[in-house]
Amino acid sequence: MNIILFGATGHLGKAIATEAVKRGYAVTAVVRNAAKENALKQTISCNTIVADVTDASSLVNICKGFDVVISALGKSVSINDNSKPGFMDIDLTANTTILTEAVKAGVKKFIYISACHAERYPQLTYFHAHQQFAERLIRTDLDYAIIKPPALFSAFLDLIDLAKKGRLVHIGKGDKLTNPVDEADVAIACINAIHENKSNIEIGGPEILSRKQINEMIQEAVNPGKKIRTIPLGMVKGMLPLVKLINRNLFDKMAFFVEVIQHDTIAPRLGQMQLKEYLERKLSV
Repeated sequence: MNIILFGATGHLGKAIATEAVKRGYAVTAVVRNAAKENALKQTISCNTIVADVTDASSLVNICKGFDVVISALGKSVSINDNSKPGFMDIDLTANTTILTEAVKAGVKKFIYISACHAERYPQLTYFHAHQQFAERLIRTDLDYAIIKPPALFSAFLDLIDLAKKGRLVHIGKGDKLTNPVDEADVAIACINAIHENKSNIEIGGPEILSRKQINEMIQEAVNPGKKIRTIPLGMVKGMLPLVKLINRNLFDKMAFFVEVIQHDTIAPRLGQMQLKEYLERKLSV
């Protein structure tokens, strides 16, 4: 069975490619440029196609000859990501172009990585883009799987950098709960879903933690004893209108962060890796 994988060079994409190759699938990864291609091939034995997903002309017939499409394609939520395309450009428009090509090519399965509870926040660009694409996928005649993690462990890598610099902060009470999940666990769910018909799969990690507990765990792992300051939630909310005027992509990310820390976001505890172990692995490299 031949798989074409989009978003292959991200943390999750690499985990999916690794899991698929381990199980004996033929994987072709779509990468943005030659540098990304070379870096990926140094760690994963797979075929590659170089294409710009924001250019529809570069995706014509890209799904031809493949049985399964997996899209881990999405704009990074990292504050350090300064790329110009926004969530609507990548998560919705680019994925829709890929979906159109998948339908035209008659692929057997389309697997999409969405976000847990995306349907609850239509006012936020991040969730709106994910949910709109998921609905478009469901409306096709393709067999599909929609994988919905509450958060990936890699989303906290920015916090590691802040903790190292002594700049990690709590925003508000930090009492809302979530169970982030390791990319490798999500990758297993993706590949398992190849043989499940029209499925929506919410997958979280084994631990339910408050936002404050996550920050404290990261700070303890990186710089033990360093006190984490607290910033009032209202202060951060008050900054959003100004940020929106200056940088729309940054606003969309900040609006996403501000909203999610005000709600519990818990998925079924299907993952195995704990956050502390993940941090220890990352810090030991």
